[in-house]
Amino acid sequence: MRTRLALCLLGSAATVASAAAAAEAPFPADIHSVRFITTTAVRATPAGTGTRIGVIGKDARAAATAARPAGDGCAKRWIAIAPRGWACETSLVPSPDEPTVAAAISLHDDAVPEIGVYGAVHGPDAQVYATGAAIAAGEGRSVGGASSVRMLGLTAVAGARYWVTAMGLIAESSIWPMAPSSFHGEPLEGGGLAIAWAHAKAKPRGPVVLRAAPSAKAAVTGEVSARSHVTVREVSADGKWVRVTDSDWAARGDLRVAQTVAPPTGTGPDEKWFDVDLDEQILVAYEGARPVYATLVSTGKWDRRTPETIARVASKLRTADMTSTGVDTYSVGDVPWTMFYDNNFALHTSYWHDGFGDVRSHGCVNLAPRDARILYQWSSPDVPPGWIAVYGDAETPGSLVRVRSRAVPSPAFRGYAKQLHETSTASTSVATR
Repeated sequence: MRTRLALCLLGSAATVASAAAAAEAPFPADIHSVRFITTTAVRATPAGTGTRIGVIGKDARAAATAARPAGDGCAKRWIAIAPRGWACETSLVPSPDEPTVAAAISLHDDAVPEIGVYGAVHGPDAQVYATGAAIAAGEGRSVGGASSVRMLGLTAVAGARYWVTAMGLIAESSIWPMAPSSFHGEPLEGGGLAIAWAHAKAKPRGPVVLRAAPSAKAAVTGEVSARSHVTVREVSADGKWVRVTDSDWAARGDLRVAQTVAPPTGTGPDEKWFDVDLDEQILVAYEGARPVYATLVSTGKWDRRTPETIARVASKLRTADMTSTGVDTYSVGDVPWTMFYDNNFALHTSYWHDGFGDVRSHGCVNLAPRDARILYQWSSPDVPPGWIAVYGDAETPGSLVRVRSRAVPSPAFRGYAKQLHETSTASTSVATR
């Protein structure tokens, strides 16, 4: 009898719980998602003053998991969406369609990224116009400085073709189309980092000569083209030569060589992080102590040298505009797969040059398009499907980024990476007392 009574009570409790869940569901059962009718900020809490944790794009769909009453900056209800965050109901509509599906993440992704059509605006008289009527009236403004833009569309005005860009309408005759680099790095297997790229010291874009022995006097056995990746099989006793096949040697100075390094203190055993070697112009992605991807980059040149630091990815943006004013004025539009890690410094796509392996940037870490897309998807914080921006913080920390050099092999922690590091160090100290 007691068993039967217990079962009845359990059944009653389950019914109550089911009814409560149904009452809390934000939409009827035939509604499988909410579709965003405008680009929308996602908040950590159901309030307009809540911390912004990301941005979800127009027409993206997400599962709705809960609701809160109107107020706190929202004229309708606050809706909780999967996998996290809140959005005001005024920016979304219920949908019978399934939520947007996340793209597969793989360091082996060899698809050519579709980043769109870009061009460099040239000529001192290049003009940008707000509308076709402004073109007819001659009411344009100077583009000013070095600018590159993405084509959002094409239009014709008075028989002339114009690019539709985020800046406005620009004559096609004032734009030189760009061909983004096809270079890319390599996924690593087995936890090893025996990889290098050909980079002739005397002529970086020229081939690297191979020799039969570790000596400049040894017979030439062949050559490898610039930026070909090779396997490091052995390093000569004096460190000046590297054996790259069973019998071929290349001068160490003609290679960009990836080197295994220990993680920053406090790094988790499977934590995703980046190591940027300024001397070799190489980035290696790690999971704990295990290197998983390596590639050539371009960091800051001369007076715009990329600073040594240990920071964390603070924001990831599907595209970002980058501008500078003053002596070196420029505007770079719609930069794909951008990851800011230390104030204005970022890891990002460079679609305007193919100089990876050499210093080239204004201080950021430039990546080839395929590398940028892969590492953007792989790194933390994760980017939920349909989101066009996500922000890292102590609750959802971004991947560590260590930028180092021979001169500064152990840089200081900065930003919230410093705060998390100090908290972790203090906790470890207390635990070991």
